[in-house]
Amino acid sequence: MTLDQANGLRELVERSRPAGAPLRVMAVTSGKGGVGKTHIACNLALLFARTGRRVLVIDADLGLANADIVMGIEPHMHLGHLLEGTAPLQEVLAPGPEGVQVLAASTGVQELTRLDDAQKLRLVTALDFIDDRFDLVILDCGAGIGDNVLFFAGAAQEVLLVASPEPTSLTDAYATVKVLSQQAGVEHFQVVVNQVPSDLAGREVWQKLTGVTDRFLTARVSFLGHVPRDENLQRALMAQRPVVQLFPRSPASRALQGLADRLLERSPPASLQGGLKFLWQRIQREGAPAA
Repeated sequence: MTLDQANGLRELVERSRPAGAPLRVMAVTSGKGGVGKTHIACNLALLFARTGRRVLVIDADLGLANADIVMGIEPHMHLGHLLEGTAPLQEVLAPGPEGVQVLAASTGVQELTRLDDAQKLRLVTALDFIDDRFDLVILDCGAGIGDNVLFFAGAAQEVLLVASPEPTSLTDAYATVKVLSQQAGVEHFQVVVNQVPSDLAGREVWQKLTGVTDRFLTARVSFLGHVPRDENLQRALMAQRPVVQLFPRSPASRALQGLADRLLERSPPASLQGGLKFLWQRIQREGAPAA
């Protein structure tokens, strides 16, 4: 796709987006690290951008950031500068491949691993202008059930839960569904099973997870799809390029395209209206007194 074609698509999408239409906010998380969560988040971002959508990736894995590595960019500023007030959002955003914008986090900054209420409010204020600049925001959340994961995943309209066939991944995925549903109000999880040979194998992993969630939890856990084991993923990581860009015909890239297509075919939940109300509501829920 040429730059002119991409710009034309973006203009078409912008014209077709109804006035006041909600910003689509999608969180990608996992129960444990090492299951390919950031790969999936960043590659989906590129695939969404190819449809003409204006996409922002927020690296919400604060303190252990690596979205910039997968994207192959070297941001000069990160979310820490934004929270400190030393730079506005316009200066912190970094251009990524194919028009994607990235709000990078920082690696090894302990104070970012648990945002306090004041930092969350500063983040909301700083992000206030993105509603008019972007159509879709992907939150690359951290793994596990930490406070930042609860905040960001609880703020999204949609939550993608990445799991692998490993027993520890399933155990941690169940814990994530339990905590996010009970403490962050997430009612629906779309599961992506990574590192499996086939769709059938992915569904088997999902069925093991739902065999437990259906018994003990009220959250809905649906199967979005799988991404197969593919040595091209590691090659792309070593080259610091998204796999859908470097190896567009690889098995992983084709599977990721299928995930993107299914997500775009579905309308996002309408429970959170546009602007940054998704974060304001999250802060309000956290600050509400217990009944």
